[in-house]
Amino acid sequence: MSGDRVPLVVLGAGPAGVAAAVAAADAGVPVTLVDLGARAGGQYHRREPAPFTTARAGALHHGLDRFSDDVERLTRAPGFRHVTGAGVWGVQRLADGAVRLATDRPELPLLEADAVVLATGANERVVPFPGWDLPGVLTVGGAQALLKGQGMRPGRAVVVAGAGPLLLPVAAALARVRTHLVAVTDANDPRAWLTGSPRGLRPATVKEGAAHLAALTRRGVRVRPRTAAIAAHGDGRVEEVVLARLARDWTPVPGSERTVPADALATSHGFVPDVGLAVGLGCTLDTTEATAPAVAVDTLQATSVAGVWAAGELTGVGGARVAAHEGTVAGLAAARTLGGTVDDTTLERAVARRRADAPFLRTLARVLTVGDGWTTWLTPDTLLCRCEEVTVGTVDTAIARRDADDLRSIKLTTRCGMGHCQARMCAANVAGLLTARTGRPPADPGTLDRRPVAHPVRLGDL
Repeated sequence: MSGDRVPLVVLGAGPAGVAAAVAAADAGVPVTLVDLGARAGGQYHRREPAPFTTARAGALHHGLDRFSDDVERLTRAPGFRHVTGAGVWGVQRLADGAVRLATDRPELPLLEADAVVLATGANERVVPFPGWDLPGVLTVGGAQALLKGQGMRPGRAVVVAGAGPLLLPVAAALARVRTHLVAVTDANDPRAWLTGSPRGLRPATVKEGAAHLAALTRRGVRVRPRTAAIAAHGDGRVEEVVLARLARDWTPVPGSERTVPADALATSHGFVPDVGLAVGLGCTLDTTEATAPAVAVDTLQATSVAGVWAAGELTGVGGARVAAHEGTVAGLAAARTLGGTVDDTTLERAVARRRADAPFLRTLARVLTVGDGWTTWLTPDTLLCRCEEVTVGTVDTAIARRDADDLRSIKLTTRCGMGHCQARMCAANVAGLLTARTGRPPADPGTLDRRPVAHPVRLGDL
């Protein structure tokens, strides 16, 4: 069976995907933009549903106006097609080098492309702790999605805790809509932003961070460094959160625990590149970070598979600005391969802008560090894989008694990663726990990212 054949498919309509689509369209290449969302934006520019009316749509979206202008330009480009609400559940390389994609859209079950730009983003990582499965505990990105997409607060008394650059903007956004913030904590020390080269901090980033801190300060909220939520308690939903000071390796400092009342806990600890479709196409992974492998690309964002480029968070977490720079390079490179009008100077300038992000990415890597001490928070009955309800104790037994010392063995002996999310939530944590228990990173990083069916699909569609 064959499907519609198009020159270029861009998968993902976030900052990287839209930038790639704009670059390719400007070069005269017809672009098909495929995305699960109903509107372009991805997770970063998650938009409210179309029936909603908002006085200032950009109030909670940094850079939304420029992004919206790019989307508007795309709609006028010759040959542009935006396929919304489409989950891509399967990918396949064809004999002629094209890529076949299977979607859950009944009117477009199959789509074939001469070239593909993958811009599938990342999944939020949450480090487990006792009670993290209680109702009322959600990711920081989930709290942001409620606020941006539905105009809702996650709760009346909210704790924001975790690590990474998403904490501050979401806490500030919650403060601006008069949410009662019980505590805002960062497991790392935010001063890590200042320990590298001055080039690692952009003036715009400093200005943005200062604005977020000012919003919190005006409401009497301060960010507590090296502090984490290590447990949540409640009868049927979260009612209390246990906070503790952390050592540099994220081990709780004895005697520093304190319990605060809360009806919501927004927590996350960075991001994990969403490499599932890339793995399905056979793309080589960069396993430098064994718990969160990324897609390996060259200076033109080309993967190891001919005709496939990757841009944005799936090549390594860098934020919306870096993702857009990578998307532009990928779009130009793909367009040139397809015969589009791309001169060397334009491509070289795009590559140079992307290369200039390197100092910032090094700084960001320090801020996103997850200390190994988080495994000391766990109890034997703490859930590690929530979909299959696999506990830490079950995994420890598999390691100690069944010699399960790699990710594949853990999956086969415990069912970790076999549930609805297909290891998107637990893969990094399983790898981290395995590293802590065995003293070495798993020998098969990325194993839990191999998903022949990458997206939930109805039997009829299959």
